[in-house]
Amino acid sequence: MKTLSILITFLFSFYISQTNAAQFNLDTGYAATSDKYDKTLINDVDYAGARIIGVGIHGIVIYSDDLGKTWNQSNVPTTKTLTAIDCLNESICWATGHDAYILKTTDGGKNWSIQFSDELFDAPLLSISMFNNRIGIAVGAFAKSLITNDGGATWDEFYVTEDEFQPHLNNVLINKNNVFVSGELGLFYHSSDLGKNWTTYETGYAGSLWSSLMIKEDQLILIGMSGNIISAKSTDGANFKFKIYNNGVKNTLTSATNLSDGRIAIAGLGGVISVVDLEDDRDISTCVRQDRLGNNAVLEAENGNLLIIGQKGSRLHNMEACYTSAMQSNSTNTWLEKKIN
Repeated sequence: MKTLSILITFLFSFYISQTNAAQFNLDTGYAATSDKYDKTLINDVDYAGARIIGVGIHGIVIYSDDLGKTWNQSNVPTTKTLTAIDCLNESICWATGHDAYILKTTDGGKNWSIQFSDELFDAPLLSISMFNNRIGIAVGAFAKSLITNDGGATWDEFYVTEDEFQPHLNNVLINKNNVFVSGELGLFYHSSDLGKNWTTYETGYAGSLWSSLMIKEDQLILIGMSGNIISAKSTDGANFKFKIYNNGVKNTLTSATNLSDGRIAIAGLGGVISVVDLEDDRDISTCVRQDRLGNNAVLEAENGNLLIIGQKGSRLHNMEACYTSAMQSNSTNTWLEKKIN
């Protein structure tokens, strides 16, 4: 059984070193301003139109209008660590955090307001997904699940599963009327009616699943511990078939994004970046960056770059550069390629 300590390890990787760097003042109730805000621990990132917004430790929210080259800090009325963000458009986004905090912005991430919190819960919400400007779902530790039907004015608790074990729910994804939730023990939950009714699936993998990504209308991937990538494909819109792949390393995978060339980029802890092609020759290329920093989120940037978010803020990653340096005898980067059967 996984415990909350796993969540804390994932969300607070290298906490001590980051705290010293940022010199936060937690007494104001607002996230402290700091000249190191773009170098602290960021847990998630999303596009709001052309703007990129990241959320992280101590209520820090940062945004960039030049694809991650420079950053600005947002005005945020909490010092709680923020774990996830979902942007509906260029103006409206929601974020989740510890103590079941849910925040909303209506000006593209510059200013935020608190919509919900439950400090008695004393554990994090870990993911949020919005269907439109009214309906959305947030999930978190100990099977905590909240739904709104009024744009976040109210959030009501519900149950994805009746399991007395109360597994941690690490990720939620809404696509049309379908809601997908993944979490501990390799469990996968699906609702075809925006959260009213749920079906539980065993994926064939027993570890924690941290994130998911739609890659087709009938297919998504689930990513988790030990380099595991799971394809979940529906044959009839309701039932799913699962196939497990591995990227060749044992690091936990944390985030995935679709690339413009049809491939998938996946980020992980310990500097891991994988590029996956589930079509054509169906291969996985994995780069272990020399910096070995924890990667919590990834987006496609420009000129073949990936924007990586995580430990020590953001950085641009070029797969070709990583490949070239891996060929040098004095490089500690490694590059793995494997075919998927």
